[in-house]
Amino acid sequence: MAKTTTPGTTPGRKKEKTPRLNARLYTFVSKVITPAVLLLGLLFLALFHFRGVLASTQATDNIYKDQQAYSLGAMSYKFQQLAGIDRPNISYNGVSLISFVDWSSTISIDGNAVNLWDNYHGYDYNRQSTNATQVFATTSGSGWQVAEVVTLTDSHTVTIQYYFTAMPVGIAEPHHVELTIQHYHQTWLNPTVQNNTFTAGVLTHEMSSVTSGNTPTPVGTMTLSVSGPAVPQNAIALTYLHGNLNATGVYPTLTDAFTTTYVIDNPDVNRLTPLGTETITFTPGAPASTPVSGPVPVPTP
Repeated sequence: MAKTTTPGTTPGRKKEKTPRLNARLYTFVSKVITPAVLLLGLLFLALFHFRGVLASTQATDNIYKDQQAYSLGAMSYKFQQLAGIDRPNISYNGVSLISFVDWSSTISIDGNAVNLWDNYHGYDYNRQSTNATQVFATTSGSGWQVAEVVTLTDSHTVTIQYYFTAMPVGIAEPHHVELTIQHYHQTWLNPTVQNNTFTAGVLTHEMSSVTSGNTPTPVGTMTLSVSGPAVPQNAIALTYLHGNLNATGVYPTLTDAFTTTYVIDNPDVNRLTPLGTETITFTPGAPASTPVSGPVPVPTP
């Protein structure tokens, strides 16, 4: 009598059993790996939710204060929309480094100078991306417009780009343009200007003089360099520089303001013309340089 076989089997071979995980490995997977994966998932969801809440809170705060603010690491800036100061104000770890002041900035069109703030202003920014760090601002007058783009590039650097657009008024159009931007901080220590770069120690309080008993220690060093097609050779000028010889025989100097200037002749009408870029960099920690040993003359524009 012939042997019968079940379909899908081979005569003379026993059916193989499915191997099971080693008991210890099974315990490890069920008690360690699975809870860890679940915990990581919960942490990811919490972080994602926190970032969303933080972005929403920051946006609400910006609207309330009529400003736009961004931060990367310790570096941050805010841009005021309803005031002629802090346009922008750049900070590091909450300590203000520099403020751009439209109240004291001017634009001269063919010899006719006007205050930059006393004009029409517009603003825009990226409302879709929570990673955006740019503010776009315009200042418009009769026959001209200045555009400003502020960008937080990394945790130590902010750039401000300036553009100019000439617009005809009847048959008249601008021929010679000078834009002067005022910068302010309560006190910078031992400022220097070289190759269109301003360098100084940043103090956290206002000082009118330095004596042997109150020699200050800066929180770090700030540099502002200016470059571009409309930047003259001596684009940076210290507004006020003062100091006194103290008991230790050194002559530390102080300032609270300086300006940058852009000059352009016969700009193309109805065309966005680049003027230049200001790059602000901050390095925390006391600077390695020591106070100068003699008076420093105030640079003239």
